Amino acid sequence: MSILRTAKEISVVIPAYNAETTLDRCLGSLKKQTLNPFQIILVDDCSTDRTASIASEAGIEILPMSRRGGPAIARNAGAERALGDIIVFLDADVIIPSDLIEGIIDCFNSDSSIAAVQTLYSPFCPAEDMVSRYQNFYYYHALARTKESFTATFATWCSAILRNTFFEIGGFNTSIPEPTVEDEELGYEIVDRGGKIALASDIQVTHLASYTISQFSNRRLRMARAQAKSGWRSIRERLLKRYINLRETGTHHSRWVVLSILLVLGAGFGMIVFLAGIVFGLSLLPWLPVAAPAAIILSLLCHFNFFRSAVSHFGMRILPGFILLCLLDMAILGWGVITGTLLFLSGKHY
Repeated sequence: MSILRTAKEISVVIPAYNAETTLDRCLGSLKKQTLNPFQIILVDDCSTDRTASIASEAGIEILPMSRRGGPAIARNAGAERALGDIIVFLDADVIIPSDLIEGIIDCFNSDSSIAAVQTLYSPFCPAEDMVSRYQNFYYYHALARTKESFTATFATWCSAILRNTFFEIGGFNTSIPEPTVEDEELGYEIVDRGGKIALASDIQVTHLASYTISQFSNRRLRMARAQAKSGWRSIRERLLKRYINLRETGTHHSRWVVLSILLVLGAGFGMIVFLAGIVFGLSLLPWLPVAAPAAIILSLLCHFNFFRSAVSHFGMRILPGFILLCLLDMAILGWGVITGTLLFLSGKHY
């Protein structure tokens, strides 16, 4: 029997650090809800800009941190302050639809066994540059491709969880020093304990972030390193079951992406060996100049559905840029996995 959930039970927690460029639009979308949440908490992670004053002007409850600890610590602190039975975690650079609270309540009311609700990025973002569009659409597609109603993904751009479930798990893992996989690991823990995460595909939020090619590369490298270390910390439950994902265990990670990364790494390594042979006057595997492009083509074919979906949303003009960025992305992710593994083996497990 379903437990009746209402807006009076919902607390929204927003971790923020120097978020003045997006926070007013985020809070503005919260103010326009068809059902108002019971409580909105902004956790100010020692911002040096107008973040706190913007929240204060909006009449938002502010929880100042005594020292900067990152989003995992900030979210945990906000959850401790939350009074609602449901906690909505929302990033400060996200705009939500006016019926978000209503939609989350409907999800929980539809099935009493649901422990959490996951939303999607909108396929479109305000930033018009190719890098930002690619990054935004990549995250949209990673979840939108899932046909099931439930997922193992808990991504805190906008997601909700029962307060009791959150504290039974112990909150976000604060041993993870950067904003990387702390929310992923929480999602896997929910599902591994028998909880359900409803994938609310009809609730889509707008991400306001934009990225330069350098910011994109550094972000993807940081994520891949963290995911590699997370996988090695739990080989069976995360590395094999969630990241490699051979049996499609409901995560946003695709086995086709794993194969694509391996093909790109193989092509790169092969060309290095071939060029080294030329430099040193050695005849090393002369078929490599043919094999490497073939591996690149196969790597791109692994993303066929991604490219097809992108073309359906943006038109053919988006395809050349997305192809180049995808190859760069796979190379960065591969290098991140390698360096993350080496860091783990050196004793740096987090």
